[in-house]
Amino acid sequence: MVTKAGARKEEREKQSRIKNGIAAMASIVTGLVLFSLPRIGSWIVIDLSLAWLLSLYCAWHCWSLPSTWPKRFGFTILHALLIAALGFIVWPRIKVSPPQVKFLGFPNETFNFSARNERSDDVYDVQIPFLVGYNKRYEDKLSAKVIPNGDPPQALSIDYNYCFGKKGDGGVKNMQRNEREVLIVRITHIAPNGSVGFTITYAGGEKLNLKNDPPTFAGEPFSYSPTQGEFDVRGDYRTCKVAAHANRLAEQ
Repeated sequence: MVTKAGARKEEREKQSRIKNGIAAMASIVTGLVLFSLPRIGSWIVIDLSLAWLLSLYCAWHCWSLPSTWPKRFGFTILHALLIAALGFIVWPRIKVSPPQVKFLGFPNETFNFSARNERSDDVYDVQIPFLVGYNKRYEDKLSAKVIPNGDPPQALSIDYNYCFGKKGDGGVKNMQRNEREVLIVRITHIAPNGSVGFTITYAGGEKLNLKNDPPTFAGEPFSYSPTQGEFDVRGDYRTCKVAAHANRLAEQ
């Protein structure tokens, strides 16, 4: 014979299973939407945050299993780790190969690199920083050249930047001692799952190690107009030298 207390308990468990099922389906659907959205950071964060909130009910109630406070905290932490792992898997990234080179100091020593877009969407204005060091002043010794990838040429192309210091040092106009120096290679566009090659040339002198920092990129180009150039540099650099060239083919 089922008592009233037992009936109420069964009803609560039934309602809990229904809510768990609804929350689980909603979070799964939200997670699947992630694969149809543009793979840019803001969309990924919004989608995974929504999926995490929708499925938090399931984690807190231990997916209808007998729950205790330690179990609830354990399920919630595991739940957050799973969402973070999914975000790491789908997060867009540019892979640079090789990630580090060692110049021996020979005159006009050149290394070849490739930047691969490991995502299914176009990326624009890719900026690949290479840390040169501190107090080097190699802005006239290092140069970069991006190999054309078949895109229509622009009237003005920025090849690379040589940047000093950190942004926010107001009132400082000249280069300071012991400022970090970074060579930033600029790639206009990389197709989905595609690669673009570039070279870095060192005029020579003492040995030099170059290692790239994580690249950054824009989800869409700043301007589709071939007559407009973007001279800004993303990141926390205070001042930069711009190396650009005019493309005669684009002017015809």
